[in-house]
Amino acid sequence: MKKNIRIIDIAKEAGVSIGTVDRVLHERSEVSSETKERILKIIKDFDYHPNIIARSLASKKIITFASLTPWFSDKDSYWAKPQEGIEKAIDQVKQFGVRLKQFYFKMDDSDTFTTAAEKILELSPDGVLLAPWAKREALKFTQALLEKGIPFIFIDSTLKEATPISFIVQNSSQSGYLAAKLLDYGIKEQSLILLVHVTREIDNVTHLLQREKGFLDYFETRKGRKHRIIKIEISENENELDAKLQEMGLALNDIDAVFVTNSKVHQVVSCFKDLIQGPKIIGYDLISRNIELLNLGKIDFLICQKPEKQGFIAINLLFDYIVKKEKVQSENYTPIDIITKENIDYYSSV
Repeated sequence: MKKNIRIIDIAKEAGVSIGTVDRVLHERSEVSSETKERILKIIKDFDYHPNIIARSLASKKIITFASLTPWFSDKDSYWAKPQEGIEKAIDQVKQFGVRLKQFYFKMDDSDTFTTAAEKILELSPDGVLLAPWAKREALKFTQALLEKGIPFIFIDSTLKEATPISFIVQNSSQSGYLAAKLLDYGIKEQSLILLVHVTREIDNVTHLLQREKGFLDYFETRKGRKHRIIKIEISENENELDAKLQEMGLALNDIDAVFVTNSKVHQVVSCFKDLIQGPKIIGYDLISRNIELLNLGKIDFLICQKPEKQGFIAINLLFDYIVKKEKVQSENYTPIDIITKENIDYYSSV
């Protein structure tokens, strides 16, 4: 069987011109059915695949990707991490005419998601990467993308009602289950456990609810331990947790363990700063403030979901699907990595 087959080789084998082969490859008319069948058979026999990358370089066409992720002003923010991966991937594919337009929204204001989504629809890019943080708004946006024939990919979380070409996420429910198991190892029976969401509009943030479900599912299997679990939703005001506990007739020193469902675990830790012996605490993500508290023993475990890798993989999958015309894996899960002060210095989140 021939290797490195070129269009000219197919033309010679079929006894036709290069232009005729090109018309068949691009499904243009002006080729008889008999000639078309002969050329297609040769293409199949030779296992010929057009060099999409070379064609892209030759055409000098600009391919536009758009990203829609939460706004961040602090380089230590969790959302700076996927941004690093996105920009690294774009730097590698820009030689093929790929350009990125970046759009942002505020996590505490779903209207900003809608505004950014409308701008992307006006742009009509070739592909979209997005973090579907606001469920209602994200579903409306992705439906509009489908209607315009624009492929999209999710990072950080996914929505079962949507149909992205792919998603790159951590299994949120399973990570919540693991968090519960880790905490349960370190506390006595009949402990008081806090499950804390540091966010607004929790009902519109699917992956945090999935982490909560996984956490509670574990303790359903451990009813004999007779723990009491209290769920609390707070904003970024560190005094709010203490106030809500007081409303329940509880004090900070009554708490034995805390599960924080996102990277804001450092804000919850600050609530316990005046206690001689704080509770067992587990949260998410290797931002510097969390790492510092992990090394000080104020946080017991951090679960890392490799956000840089998520952004990097997402851009490459868009490139493979749109530019290289390849099928891509629809479900991509990042590892559920458990980080402690003993292994943090030897861990790479990339």
